Amino acid sequence: MRGVIRFIKKLIRAILPSEEAVNYCWHLPIQIAIALRYGLPGHHIKVIGIAGTKGKTSTAHFISQLLESTGEKTALYSTTTIKIGNVERLNDLKMTTPSRTFLQRFLRDALKAHCTHAVIEVSSHGLKQFRLWGIPFAVAVLTNMTPDHLDYHKTAQDYTMSHMRMIGNRTRAVIVNGDDENLKPFAGMRRRIFTFGKNAYNIFKIQNIQPNAQSGMTFEIEYYGHRTAYTVPYIGEYNAYNTAAALATLYGLEIDIDSLRDAVSNLAPAPGRMEYILCDKGFDIIVDYAHSPESFEKLFQAITPALQGNLIAVTGACGDRDATVRPDMGRLLAKYCQYVVITNDDPYTEDPEKIMQGLISGLTTNNKQQTTKLIENVSWFQIPDRRKAIRKGIELARKGDTVLVLGKGAEQWQVFKDKKIPWDDRKIVQEILNK
Repeated sequence: MRGVIRFIKKLIRAILPSEEAVNYCWHLPIQIAIALRYGLPGHHIKVIGIAGTKGKTSTAHFISQLLESTGEKTALYSTTTIKIGNVERLNDLKMTTPSRTFLQRFLRDALKAHCTHAVIEVSSHGLKQFRLWGIPFAVAVLTNMTPDHLDYHKTAQDYTMSHMRMIGNRTRAVIVNGDDENLKPFAGMRRRIFTFGKNAYNIFKIQNIQPNAQSGMTFEIEYYGHRTAYTVPYIGEYNAYNTAAALATLYGLEIDIDSLRDAVSNLAPAPGRMEYILCDKGFDIIVDYAHSPESFEKLFQAITPALQGNLIAVTGACGDRDATVRPDMGRLLAKYCQYVVITNDDPYTEDPEKIMQGLISGLTTNNKQQTTKLIENVSWFQIPDRRKAIRKGIELARKGDTVLVLGKGAEQWQVFKDKKIPWDDRKIVQEILNK
C-alpha cells in the first residue's frame, strides 16, 4: 500500500507544475479527510501553536508548565517531548510537526484525557503542506524569524509568510517577537497582537537581564504599567525572550499572570536544552541542541560571562542541510572555545568526513592547530565516533571548566546513510562519568 501511495505521489509531482500545486492537490485533500475522520479534535481544545526559527521547544515547555501551574491540564507536542496530562515520553520522531495522522490522533487522545489545552510546535514545512489544517490556533506564537529551510521554501519571504497560515478566525491572540524585523508583517496585523522584546515599544518589555551566582538569571518584564522581577534557573538572553513569550501567551488566554512569579522561578528547561548533567568532578557538563551559527553564538554568549575555566565543545553538523554555515560554526567554536572536538552528528546520506571538514575549515581559518594527543596548547581534535569524542571532551576538562556537548540535545537516534542507531547524548555522558 505504501508503495502505491509513493507511486501516486511521484506521478502527481511529475504532472503538477509546482510544489504549491502539489500542496493544494495532494496534501490538502488528504489532510481534510484525516481531520474529518478523527472528528476535528482541534476544534474542541484550546491549541497554542509555537513557530519560529529558534526557541520553539523551550517556549512550548514554558507555556505548558505555566498553564499547569494555574490548574489547567495540558498536552504537549515538542521536538523533545510528547506529553498528554501526566503521561510523558521523549519524542523519537525527529520531526517538529509530525505526520497528519499522528497529530490528529494526539489531539483526540488529549481530549479523551480531559486536557484543556494543547501546546504544539509548528514547522514551516507542516504549514505549507497543510498538516495543520483543521486545527484552529487559539494563540499563535512567533518566537523569531531568520531565513531557514531555503532548500524547500526557495525564498526568505516564502519561509516567513508561510507562517501566516497559523492565524485564522478563531485565533484569540498573536504573540510576536517585536524586536525581529522579519516579523513586522505579523506585528502590524489587525489582530489582538502582543509583542515582546527589549525595545521600548513592545507591550511586554524585557529589562535588566542579569546572570546570578546560582547558574540562573534575573530579569524584569513590564507590561501595561505592571513591572515584575523574575529569577529563573537557566541562563541566556534568548531564554528571557522565551519566558516573556510564554507569559504573553497566558495573558493572551486571559489568564492572570501577576500571580505566576513563583511558577516562573520553577520553570524547567526542555530536555536537551541547556541541560546540566550531574557531575561531581569539579567541572560542568551541558548538553544542548545548538546546531547553527545563530544558536552557537547565543549559547556561547550566555555561558562565557560565568566561565571559571576553559570552554570545551564537542560537536558536529547535521548532514543533508545547508553546508555553507559550517565554516561559520567552526569560526565561532574557535572564537569562544579553548578546546574543540569535532565529531559526527547525524550525517544522513552525506559523507561524514565532508561534513566535519566544513567545520574544520572555520577552525583552521582562525589558526587553530590540530593534535591527536593531549598537550598543553591543544586546540582541537577530530574524532568521528561520537561516544569517543564525548569521552575526549570530558577527559580534557579540569576543575572550573565547562564541557558543551552540542547538536543533538535529547534526540533519541543517530542517523547515518545506511543505519539508524539508538542514541542519547545525556545518557552517553552519564555512562562515561560513571566508569
